[in-house]
Amino acid sequence: APLQLRELVNCRWAEEVTQQLDTLQLCSLTKHEENEKDKCENHHEKLSVFCWTCKKCICHQCALWGGMHGGHTFKPLAEIYEQHVTKVNEEVAKLRRRLMELISLVQEVV
Repeated sequence: APLQLRELVNCRWAEEVTQQLDTLQLCSLTKHEENEKDKCENHHEKLSVFCWTCKKCICHQCALWGGMHGGHTFKPLAEIYEQHVTKVNEEVAKLRRRLMELISLVQEVV
């Protein structure tokens, strides 16, 4: 029997699934670009060291044999990352406390 237009049912989740698939494709392209961005321009190695002197991320080869960072101070990139995450979380907590104070003050005025 032929299918009539009035017999079709609107499938709302299909649009959501296609949007999610589009998002996943964009994410995978972005991840590939990020992976390339996270590599040393000279050695094409993963950036894993933070040069404290230059304030930039470098690969372990640059730190050991690059010549440009001789005598500089280094820290593992993961350690620097954790320090930054902790600092950002502390600042967010301060902002949340301040927001609560401001909300309280506004409620007192009203």
